[in-house]
Amino acid sequence: MNDLDPLTRLAFLGTAHAPELDSLGGVEGQTARALSTLSVEKRVLLAAGARGVARAAGGRLSQLGAPGEAAPPDTLEVCPPRVSALLVEVMATADAEMLGAILERMAHARRRLPPELLPRMLGFKGPMRAAIVPVLGERGRWLARLHPEWRSVLTGTSTSPEEAERVWTEGSFEERRTVLERTRLTDPTRARAWLQGTFAQEKSEHRARFLSSLKQGLSLEDEPLLELGRKDRAAGVREVARELLSRLPTSAFARRMEERARAVLHWEQPATLRVRFPEKWDTEAERDGLDKPPAGTGQGEHWLQRLLSALPLSTWERAFGATPGQLVAAAGRSEDGIGLSEGWAHAMRLGASPDWASALLDFWARQNPKVLPPERAESLAFTLFEALPPSERAGHTLRVLRGAQALPRLEHALALTPAPWPVELARAWLLALRQQNDTTNRALALFTSIPRSALILPAECLAAAAEPFHLPTPLSPWQRELDRFQTSVSLCRTLHEELKP
Repeated sequence: MNDLDPLTRLAFLGTAHAPELDSLGGVEGQTARALSTLSVEKRVLLAAGARGVARAAGGRLSQLGAPGEAAPPDTLEVCPPRVSALLVEVMATADAEMLGAILERMAHARRRLPPELLPRMLGFKGPMRAAIVPVLGERGRWLARLHPEWRSVLTGTSTSPEEAERVWTEGSFEERRTVLERTRLTDPTRARAWLQGTFAQEKSEHRARFLSSLKQGLSLEDEPLLELGRKDRAAGVREVARELLSRLPTSAFARRMEERARAVLHWEQPATLRVRFPEKWDTEAERDGLDKPPAGTGQGEHWLQRLLSALPLSTWERAFGATPGQLVAAAGRSEDGIGLSEGWAHAMRLGASPDWASALLDFWARQNPKVLPPERAESLAFTLFEALPPSERAGHTLRVLRGAQALPRLEHALALTPAPWPVELARAWLLALRQQNDTTNRALALFTSIPRSALILPAECLAAAAEPFHLPTPLSPWQRELDRFQTSVSLCRTLHEELKP
């Protein structure tokens, strides 16, 4: 307690047991003495506030050094005043999603932050920093280099090899991950050497995330490092390594999995698919994921998922000379249809196929709930949907919205369709929203999607979204959310009007 400064000690002890405020020094003491007519409690709080403001404003230099270089001239035009006002408004509401959308739009229009907002923006932590960098301008970059806590915003943007080495050796985990990913883009050999040199000493969760960074620019040269991950003692690290090795069709792992899968799946004319497992796997099988299944999953189902998820879907079209629809239909007639379909769903991440997606979604929707419980069908559809490119997701979502497709559920399909929505989908969503009269599951799914919809509607639909919208009495609890939505729509219209590339 003795090591605490007087104001902090006063707060800990309580005003009834603490010394008089007149003994305080610094700006907090001056504030406390100037407010002597107020209660002790108010004087303590206001003194603490005054000290906080003073510290944020700056401090007295211990010595005056030579003046540094001035900020270089800016090459980007500053954002319009209306956009600057929006930034201040959104920062006050702590709406990170809207703030990110504004910054992204500014970067697309090649505009920079106004100087007065730079200190507040540079103070942001976490993922928002990546969105700030493109709109800092030259003055913002100059300012960031002068402040130790802001300097990390620029980590990896124009880092020298020496600075990158220092960050990898001394930085926090997030700083090291960022510099690893950036170095991988310019010097993959060096990035691999870094990770190989420290891999065994990293924490397991860090090993998994570092390995995940190899996904960008993945090549056969990464195979030795991924093999370390495949043999790792942590299950999470092994999962990441196996997934990345499956993305390398000529890797030893991928070749082993294909050989095993071809020995397990047999196609018999005219259209029959049979599954025959060997009595015993080879010595590497367990490390390759052919291990004990998780609770609630059958052994054969687990093995099928592992085998099929490691191979591109086109493997089976070529091997059996059949279309995705024929293969899924044949799987449905076998005893292993669910396991086969789940393995194929996970294989979508190796190469999405609209024909496979449609066939699998239709297959799961037709299953008897006793064979495939609705919750699991939805989970499988969710997995498949995440692997689809945005345009494919939008097409399926439109079909779900129009009632032509049952999976995934409408709320999930809308949530998993990224911005910007195609005009056709956005108009169908707005029309469906205005047609709701009662609290049905469909209405709840549509209104649940409202909070993020202003940011994903295309510019062509913002005027229609801003038209007056009054809900019927059964849906009146959603009126406040709808009002917020239309306020956000107005913000988005301003952005589109003011920030044209």
